[in-house]
Amino acid sequence: MTAFDCPQLLAGRQTPVRYATASVDVQARAIEIQVAIDYRMPSLVARAIGRSRRVDHDRFIRYVRLADAGLRRYWSRTITLNGADYTVSVSARQTAKGLPLVLAHTGSRLLGPLSSRSSNPYPLLSGNLYYEPHHDSDSDAMFAMTAAHEIGHAFLTSAFGIRWSWGHGGTSSILGRMAATAPPYPISGEIGLMTYYRNNATQTIYRDDVLRRTIASENDVKTLLFIAGRI
Repeated sequence: MTAFDCPQLLAGRQTPVRYATASVDVQARAIEIQVAIDYRMPSLVARAIGRSRRVDHDRFIRYVRLADAGLRRYWSRTITLNGADYTVSVSARQTAKGLPLVLAHTGSRLLGPLSSRSSNPYPLLSGNLYYEPHHDSDSDAMFAMTAAHEIGHAFLTSAFGIRWSWGHGGTSSILGRMAATAPPYPISGEIGLMTYYRNNATQTIYRDDVLRRTIASENDVKTLLFIAGRI
């Protein structure tokens, strides 16, 4: 979904979000977008009620780097404006005034998805991003991709509201239940970062393929560009 024409995208909206800024070099056809994020440790309350476990400092720094890498990897791409290709580079900047995102370990099994499923109910609550070691050798890569997805919910909510963002562009309910109309994983080409997919009935799509082909759609990156302030 995108409701913006090229002049709007290049100029940005009149009331941009506070957490993202963009610089546009028309001559070089290059765009740099910086997203302010407030990475947080799990609170004492969250740990006490079993929503997460303690994260030591060194591991927290590692998770921050993975989340930063995920944002850069999955939101940077080429977009077309006025018939020309622009290279968009997206990066994170840590600040207490940024998007709040808790980097956590899974908590008590008694709480079910509340203590194990990553989510970002922006702007109502802080996002929670859980590191899941059961992905084995792909755990770091899955964490980075999930970080990019959850951070992306803030972008889509800021532009189109909760229903579109939390509903993954119509491919799920706002509570994350997959819609009957959700598409199957494509056999080739891009896999949209912010879309829910069903298993492909004709061909198994393996995790390494998903990690390799996933990227924020061109329309979603244009949305981020539109809502960002200008430098």
